Amino acid sequence: MKRIFFYLLCLTFLLTACHESLEDKAAREAKEYTRKNCPKQISDNIVNDSMTFDKDTRTLHYYFTMTGQADTSAIDKQQAKEKITKAVKDAMSIRTYKDKSFNFAYTYYSEKNKGKILLDIKITPQDYGKQ
Repeated sequence: MKRIFFYLLCLTFLLTACHESLEDKAAREAKEYTRKNCPKQISDNIVNDSMTFDKDTRTLHYYFTMTGQADTSAIDKQQAKEKITKAVKDAMSIRTYKDKSFNFAYTYYSEKNKGKILLDIKITPQDYGKQ
């Protein structure tokens, strides 16, 4: 009986020791996504440069470069935030992260004015309806 208990205890320890936290999974997946997919053309004028995860703020951060006609500082920031918030609400691919109240950040850089941030938006759980 003691031997069975010992084996069950060891098995439980082994199964829980290999379990990756959601934060660790997000960090790993962000690195993998960037390595495998970036840069990625999102539309005619938008390129996804990379994706990162900040464990301290629990934020998945997407970085983009705007090109062509979209590369302008005349962006309606409120309208852009509304569209991005809707996209986050509707996105099934990030459901696990939304269920755990992660934040999402989107930074858009200018191609013609290297390094200039055109748009920087943070979406919180309150924005996408998670209370």
